[in-house]
Amino acid sequence: MFKLSKKADYGLIAVKHLALHREQHACSATRSPRIRYFATLMAKVLQKLAHHSLVAAKHGSSGGYQLAKEPGQISALDVISAIDGRC
Repeated sequence: MFKLSKKADYGLIAVKHLALHREQHACSATRSPRIRYFATLMAKVLQKLAHHSLVAAKHGSSGGYQLAKEPGQISALDVISAIDGRC
């Protein structure tokens, strides 16, 4: 059985959230009610995803994160590999 790390799980949640809100503004790690309680961990996860060019960070007052690619171009394996460095 394959078990995901907590960070990889949050990475998948973040990418799904960003894909669903792609047409809107950038999303911060604290805006989503589902993930706001884990903002510190989510911020680290989003930084890793940005480092691997899966998400793009926008700075400033209206900043946050957006997908760097079309949703169909990002696989679960891409996210897990970016977070955990395996697979």
